[in-house]
Amino acid sequence: MMSMLWKRILKIIVLVIIIGISLFLLLLLRLSSVRWASISRQERHLEELRELYQQDYDPVDEQAFANFDLDDPSIRLNEIRMIASHNSYKTRGTDIGKFFVGLGDSFEEAKALKYANPPLTEQLDKGIRSFELDVRYRRDTFEAIHVPLVDNGSTAVNLALAFEEIALWSEHNPNHVPILLLLEFKDDWMMLDPALKPIEAAEFALFDTLLQESFGETLYTPSDLMGSHSSIQARLQSESWPTLQELRGKILVILHPGDFIDPYMATDPDLSELSMFPGMSNLDVDAPYAAFVVHNDPDVEAIESLLEQHLIVRTRIDSGLIRDSDTIQAAMDSGAQIMSTDFHPAHLFKDETYQYLEEEYTVVLNDVLLPGE
Repeated sequence: MMSMLWKRILKIIVLVIIIGISLFLLLLLRLSSVRWASISRQERHLEELRELYQQDYDPVDEQAFANFDLDDPSIRLNEIRMIASHNSYKTRGTDIGKFFVGLGDSFEEAKALKYANPPLTEQLDKGIRSFELDVRYRRDTFEAIHVPLVDNGSTAVNLALAFEEIALWSEHNPNHVPILLLLEFKDDWMMLDPALKPIEAAEFALFDTLLQESFGETLYTPSDLMGSHSSIQARLQSESWPTLQELRGKILVILHPGDFIDPYMATDPDLSELSMFPGMSNLDVDAPYAAFVVHNDPDVEAIESLLEQHLIVRTRIDSGLIRDSDTIQAAMDSGAQIMSTDFHPAHLFKDETYQYLEEEYTVVLNDVLLPGE
């Protein structure tokens, strides 16, 4: 009798384990399917774009996005400001994914993930000229995904295709305001996806090659800015930035400050072959290669000090999906040139709150550097 009871208990335990494993595998399949679907949509989107550009294509009216004459030859790159989209590739994730983000981080963080962006072309068509992309290396492919597995919906999963999308738009809108790409390389949460690989010197070499092959002569590099000067800072202190006219149609890529700056710089310390500008925090602006600074806190006094050093600063108008009037005003008053927001004119929220820099302009003169213009 007792033996029969234990056999039944054992069967129940085995059944529970089988059901648990099955549910876990189904959960993994569901979460993984988001990435697979994103890749499929991205591939179809690129096919449609290639066909679109083979037809009679009308370029966007670039002047419609700016509050000043884009043909003015006296205006320099650091003397304009532009709206930037935050996590420009991200689509709205699944509820189950957000639940796991809440367990692994916090439910406040999970709540702040409820935003989505359309494909990069649609953002470009709405006047966005600066993107932020997270970069991961997976199975010999560079990808843009926020958090592996649990928040992996993306319009730019395959970065080679994403760069092709930007390059195609640039080619067919050749006089556009320069596009600034802020790339944040990531190695967090790698345990969620065994296919992810660390990014080291060899991977940086591959990535630089990808940038060069994707953008060709439209890629404006650190050595282009440095010219005959001994360093970027020497160039900026003596000549400041090139004019907007010189940079129309160009693409500049900035490596987000953090742990990857030193390994990237070590691959080419004199910057002669690097494709990306090393981004700086506000604590490292004395470096000879300082050009772009990420200062997410819109501290007016601190950012104005950086502007005086001829640096281009990225700050955030909002964060965590919170639109605070004091933060917005501080960002506007700061003079930061790259103004990142989740509420840009192409966002996919249900409401119709859009962040512009002035009226319905996404590119404006920098009134901190050019007062009275």
